Amino acid sequence: MSHHELRAASAAPVRQFVVPEKIIAHRGAPLLAPENTLPSIRAAVAKGAKWVEIDVKLTKDLQAVILHDDKVDRTTNGTGFLAAMNFDDVRRLDARATFGEEFAGIQIPTFQELIETVLELDVGLQVELKPTPGDDVDTAEIAIRVLKEMWPRNRERLFLTSFSIQSIHAAARLLPDVPRAFAVVVPPRNPTALLDETKCQVLHLLQDVLTEEAQKIMADSGVEYAVAVVNDRNKADQLLKAGAQTISTDIPDLLHT
Repeated sequence: MSHHELRAASAAPVRQFVVPEKIIAHRGAPLLAPENTLPSIRAAVAKGAKWVEIDVKLTKDLQAVILHDDKVDRTTNGTGFLAAMNFDDVRRLDARATFGEEFAGIQIPTFQELIETVLELDVGLQVELKPTPGDDVDTAEIAIRVLKEMWPRNRERLFLTSFSIQSIHAAARLLPDVPRAFAVVVPPRNPTALLDETKCQVLHLLQDVLTEEAQKIMADSGVEYAVAVVNDRNKADQLLKAGAQTISTDIPDLLHT
């Protein structure tokens, strides 16, 4: 390489990824503490996580709380749709899931409590807008209202994701400067076109349907993408080598095991 080529290479801009880390802690550390709870977030950071992912949903009275499923049955001692429950009733639930007495009485967190904890721990945050089908726009609008009130304007390390195109488009309209990732089950044939269509900067894919052919399409496209949920070290290494920028995992120290 000539001196001119060396200078040109050194002057080439370094690509800035939305998530510069290889690991995002999926719902905190759900193998160590109840998923999507404050102890789960703390456990993930204690294991070295620099980014955490959580799910935001709405109660019947439009309060933003942290829960993945449409129903509370799997992760609490209650039953029924979250969207049919008022906030006060949600707060009375025990959210320890299958964990023991050490987590007795743990609550479903509010989005405000979650943000406070993330800022205190000084880590990055992936906010998955997880609407109950039908409240896609409300979920985005209310979650973003909370973010605007609480997230420091000069602090990056934040992005929004969703499987809902309505939620994503609402996020693009209301919080245009915060990056967005569109989550899909079936990998796209044209990743760049999908990013353009969804007004997103990142794609999130599921490992279950991510074939070698799809991995090559993603890598050749040059788009930033993450793969969920990967709990096997060898699989994580393979996906990162194939071109994924980030792995979403239940094991925050997966790459150090």
